[in-house]
Amino acid sequence: MIRVAICGASGYAGIELIRILARHPEVELVALTSSRWEGRSARDAVGVGGAVGRLRFRSSVEATPDAVFLATPAEFSLEEAPRWVERGALAIDLSDAFRHDDRAVYGLTEIARERLRGARFIANPGCYPTASQLPLIPLVEAGLLGEGPLILDAKSGSSGAGRRLDDSLLFSELMDNHYPYRVGTHRHVPEIERGLGRAVVFTPHLLPTRRGLLVSAYAPLATGASAAACHALLAERYRDEPFVQLFESGEREIGIASVVGTPLCRISVSPIEKLGIVQIFSVIDNLLKGAASQAVQNFNAALGIEETTGLS
Repeated sequence: MIRVAICGASGYAGIELIRILARHPEVELVALTSSRWEGRSARDAVGVGGAVGRLRFRSSVEATPDAVFLATPAEFSLEEAPRWVERGALAIDLSDAFRHDDRAVYGLTEIARERLRGARFIANPGCYPTASQLPLIPLVEAGLLGEGPLILDAKSGSSGAGRRLDDSLLFSELMDNHYPYRVGTHRHVPEIERGLGRAVVFTPHLLPTRRGLLVSAYAPLATGASAAACHALLAERYRDEPFVQLFESGEREIGIASVVGTPLCRISVSPIEKLGIVQIFSVIDNLLKGAASQAVQNFNAALGIEETTGLS
């Protein structure tokens, strides 16, 4: 069994990690850290049973794990993640601390699989970058997209902001509302542009829902390219991927409700081209494919475990 610790286990992504890893047949959870829930059992706080349910949240990891998931703020990860690597553990960081650092493998699993094998330090992608890059990277690499910026209209549930106090996340402010935020300043823009090698115009919006994320991308087509060619390329690229599903012209099939609670990314390409623009839609659960389940998929890939283990 692989001994695993979760740091920051009381955040939204950390809770999902507990639930996934509690049922992972190759994992023994040995430590959960949280200043918020210190002293509480995982059974009382999260509702998991068995040996994991008897674990208590501590302020630090007292065990000696083989792997550590850091669902922690970036400033904590910056110091702690390299220390775990130095101690010989596999470190998987869910913050944005190392996504631009070549010391860590950027873990967009379906794109980075070869680099993930045997990796000891993994930077898990952000939720918006995951939903944006999975459909667009193959199209950019194949030369099907023309010059000019890619327009990304993105919408996420409130859990994407993490578990923190903020007036904008209050029930009375969020319900029956929908608005853009951090326009032009969102921290995921450099991550998306680095992955795509292209400039993007990225506008995130907050939805009055708990979880789920939709990216609507508008991209110029290269000369001679078509929406049909984009669809065909993505269909071939992701044909054997267990967690990426492609739809002909999905509408309700790629609604947020279709992926909440799953490790899936669902993609569709509009069959209609206008003014040389192709429309591409991508939807994920921001706490799973956008965080916890992708982190476990990366864990599996790094250690040579079947990627779907614990996730399906």
